[in-house]
Amino acid sequence: MIRHLPHTIININRGGTLSYIVKRTRTLVLVMILLVPGIAAAHGKAKHVFGTITALDTAEIQVLTKEGKTVSIGTVAETKYKNRGKEGGGGEDVPKVGDRVAVDVTEKDGKFTATEVQFSSAAKLQKPMKD
Repeated sequence: MIRHLPHTIININRGGTLSYIVKRTRTLVLVMILLVPGIAAAHGKAKHVFGTITALDTAEIQVLTKEGKTVSIGTVAETKYKNRGKEGGGGEDVPKVGDRVAVDVTEKDGKFTATEVQFSSAAKLQKPMKD
């Protein structure tokens, strides 16, 4: 004698479980449709510059991008700096030449101004061991 399991994941004969899954799926899709544009809008219209610092002073950072283009980015008193090369964001608060950066910038009249500079100190190369 073959016995049917009374508790199956999808029980079409009883009609309850399948409609429950369909309702939950519709709800999930609706929530995603409503949230995704909000998440994208929260990012704002900030542009980003990624690369390596080639020169910097108190008013400007020059970044060499992976495309080989040097981009000049102005800094202001409100520019935030985050050292991503240290655990917990500690370490030095100011980047140095050779550090890798991800800079959030605003553009006005064709000039970039940094709003946030995330940097990671360049790894020091070790000398090869001699045999």
